Amino acid sequence: MEKLIVIVFDNEPKAQEGLKALLELNWEGEISVYEARIVAKEPGGAVRLINYRDMLTLPAVAGGTGVGALVGLLGGVPGVVVGATAGALIAAIGDAVDLGVTYEFVDDVTSAMTPGKVAVIADIAEEWVTSLDTRMESMGGLVFRRPYPLEKTTQDELDAAAHRAEMEQLKLERAQARSDRLEKIDARIDHLRSKLEHAIERKRVKMRVRQQQRDARIQALQTRATQADGDVRRRHEARIAELRRDAQKAAVDRRGG
Repeated sequence: MEKLIVIVFDNEPKAQEGLKALLELNWEGEISVYEARIVAKEPGGAVRLINYRDMLTLPAVAGGTGVGALVGLLGGVPGVVVGATAGALIAAIGDAVDLGVTYEFVDDVTSAMTPGKVAVIADIAEEWVTSLDTRMESMGGLVFRRPYPLEKTTQDELDAAAHRAEMEQLKLERAQARSDRLEKIDARIDHLRSKLEHAIERKRVKMRVRQQQRDARIQALQTRATQADGDVRRRHEARIAELRRDAQKAAVDRRGG
């Protein structure tokens, strides 16, 4: 199962140690790590990204990742990530909601990540939690998880549904409206139609990005599988099969939408 995890540590050296352990679990096949970042909570409440040589990323795929979305939210308002723009924060909120990150989850993490604390944020797949929890607890790490929803109802879908509903209501009212109201109603319908088209296109773009992310993850897992034997190889191959099933389902959803 694919999950977003946050592991909070007391300081940066501990977080770096935690990231190394996370990558060891990855190569042992206990988990698959697709992306990982280290962030620190500044005294003023802002969140600072820490560049570290062992960070694992998928640089070819931009946008819509759980790690990037959560990093964009952890500072709160006004303590946003250093260097973030208002537009980037709004986009992060939308991506986080689409990926199943709730305000409760963000609150839990921010309550633990007080100023001076450092966290590893990672996008992973795991079947069992014990291996990761045991390793991180031995280093003083506090683990938070958020499984990605199997069925994603995106903000764009909610927007599209709202625009359709309002358009239908206006069409019903138009049939009974006075002649002096028709021009305003028609203008409102045209405006909503444009917003509906934009919402549908945003959804299509996000679906393409997610397919690119799945393809990148499958490629990474195939590389790891060819370098492994026995149970480790079988775990990687099982996760590849799961990602391919997700891709097939997404293709069906695209045809249906």
